[in-house]
Amino acid sequence: MDSLQDLINRYGGLAWRRRWWGVAASWALCLVGWFGIAMMPNQYEASARVYIDADAVLTPLLRGIAADSSMSDQIDLLQHMLLSRPNIEKIIAKTDLQLDTKTPTDLEQMVTRLSKTIKVNAQTRNIFSIAFRNPDRQLAYDVVQAVLASYIENRAGDNRDDMEKASEFLDEQIASYEKQLRDAEARRAEFRSKYVDLIPGDGGLNRLEQARMQVTALTGQLADAKARRVLLAKELDGTQQELVTEAGGGPGPDTHASLRDAEARLRELQQTYTDAYPEVIAAKRDIAALKKMDSGPAAVTGAKSEPNPVYEQLKLRLVETDALIESLQRQIDDATHERDRLEAIAHGAPNLEARYLNLNRDYDVLRKNYDELLGRREGMRIATAAQVRASNVKMVIIDPPQVPQAPVAPERVLLAIGVLFAGLAAGVGVVGAMMTLDQSFHSVVDLRTMGRPVIGAISLAALPPTVAMRLRHVAVFGSSLGLLLVVLGGVLLHFTQRI
Repeated sequence: MDSLQDLINRYGGLAWRRRWWGVAASWALCLVGWFGIAMMPNQYEASARVYIDADAVLTPLLRGIAADSSMSDQIDLLQHMLLSRPNIEKIIAKTDLQLDTKTPTDLEQMVTRLSKTIKVNAQTRNIFSIAFRNPDRQLAYDVVQAVLASYIENRAGDNRDDMEKASEFLDEQIASYEKQLRDAEARRAEFRSKYVDLIPGDGGLNRLEQARMQVTALTGQLADAKARRVLLAKELDGTQQELVTEAGGGPGPDTHASLRDAEARLRELQQTYTDAYPEVIAAKRDIAALKKMDSGPAAVTGAKSEPNPVYEQLKLRLVETDALIESLQRQIDDATHERDRLEAIAHGAPNLEARYLNLNRDYDVLRKNYDELLGRREGMRIATAAQVRASNVKMVIIDPPQVPQAPVAPERVLLAIGVLFAGLAAGVGVVGAMMTLDQSFHSVVDLRTMGRPVIGAISLAALPPTVAMRLRHVAVFGSSLGLLLVVLGGVLLHFTQRI
């Protein structure tokens, strides 16, 4: 406890002895700071508010037809274009700022400074504020006005330039695709003419596949015809060539036997074929002839023979079947020859189908891109016409550029109060620094810390200060600080009247 009291007394005494250095430092810093604040030029801020939105009529009508960009893209373009170097150079040329640019270096510095000091802020999704500060009220107003005018001029010109460049690009691409498309069509036509027999037709089958199917079908028909001929030959062998009738009576027993055979054969055919089948029709016709002979008038006396109609019909059908077999055999030979010819061509051109598919795929891709480019060019023409009649993005100036009479900076009142606190802190810092640098001894205890024996100490012979003297010293010190506050009040009053 005693050591803490000693420290307080020691440093308190040191601080009190150095108090006028602290007061001097506070006064010096405050006077310099307040003078500097007073000399700072006023900053006037010119501002304007604009509303930007997509056109409420043309944009919905042209969506999906004409080239268009999103609203966010248009707004981002606004912020970047306002602060672009060409735009800022135009602003400098239109205002008195060009008087401060004597050399290219001055121009570069001016462009950099304006790009940082011109503020474009989004207040809402579609409302933007443009602000600029400068000691000259009129210059601040002119800069904001030039920003708006430059944006309006550039947007109209840039839209036309962009449309023209885009149209030229589309025309070049369309011409290139037209040439590629013609080359692809020529390659396809040459390929088709060379391998017309092996390329699938409208039905999806090529002539080789059709020839193979034709050979298979004809072979089946030939097998059926041969089986039919065997059946007819057996029936022909079991049928009598002539029928014998008895004298004075009706038909003989051979007629009845032939009729029964014909009816039995008809029943067999009907189990396999329909009534429209040629052999079924012929069998019915034979039965009708035999029935007519069986029920006819009695013949004259004496034996008589006549040709058997069933036999004649079977013999006729056998001849027809032989002719059909010969015809089918000839057709099979022709179809087999054609199939072998096409297969030889196919073997000489491997991967023919893959090559044809690649040609078609390349052609389809080129055709699709070509059609899409044509559609885009037509959309560009519509968009260009729309740009002439109306703008896709409209810009409405809500608040025109204006500059308040009162400056917006500097905040002299706040700065002056801040200087006061800084001055007081500087005074305390000076006192603390001097205390730290003080190497004197203030008590016997300080001497003993050096490790040397201390014999004794001589006290101050002067009389200690009285209470009145102490109060006078405190009053003088407090008055010096109070006077600092009085000066601050006057400075604040001056700054308030100046605003």
